[in-house]
Order: sequence, then structure tokens, then C-alpha cells
Amino acid sequence: MAFKPTDMNFSFEPVDVQDTDPNTPTAQAVPEYVPDGSESEEEDPSDKAIMVGCGLVGCLLGGPFLAILAALGGSYAAGRDGPIAESSKAVGRIAAVAGRKANEERLICKMKDSVYSIFKKRAPTEHS
Repeated sequence: MAFKPTDMNFSFEPVDVQDTDPNTPTAQAVPEYVPDGSESEEEDPSDKAIMVGCGLVGCLLGGPFLAILAALGGSYAAGRDGPIAESSKAVGRIAAVAGRKANEERLICKMKDSVYSIFKKRAPTEHS
């Protein structure tokens, strides 16, 4: 079905609550979101998340020296304006989400258990 515009005009007008039937549905206007500078970590990641994310990218591309440079450079760039700042913040948001997910899944505990299981002494099995 295609939408067909009509010539009818509709409008919303305030209604006094005391004059309406209590079973009548009412609507409430919600103001538009205006950022006030207190964005959550998804919008403005922490410096730690930015440094970890940029450091991991630098380590993958060029080793430990580039990891340190990328972490410090990403943290510096995130405080500025421009496309490099936005990309640094995006890497920080990705690192923050990955860290939260790893924490939820208890990834560190699972990794420790897998390493311990490798060195765990196993009972000898019988061969027939």
C-alpha cells in the first residue's frame, strides 16, 4: 500500500485534564534531547580506553614502540578537534565496549582456567 496524502489538516491542542474522562488516553510531550556535556562513555570514551585501543592498533601495526607512540598520540589527538580526534575516540569506544564484554564473559578467569588445565597433571589411562 502506498501512502496517499490527504487534504485534511490535523493538530494537537492542549486539553485541560480536569475536563476529560479518566479513561481517555492522554499524551505527554517529551523535549528533544540536547547534549549538556555529560555524555556517557559510549559518546565520550575515557582516556584509558583511548590509550588501550590506540596502543593495540599500534602494536599490531608496528610492535611495542609504535604501540606506545600510538597510545600517547591517540590520547593527545582525542583532546583536539578534527577527523583524527574522532577516529581516536571511535577506537576508544570500541576498546571500552570490548572491555565491558570481556568483563561480562569473565574472559580473564576463562583464560586462567585454560592455562591451568594445560599444566594440570592427568591421571594415566589404561590401554588394552
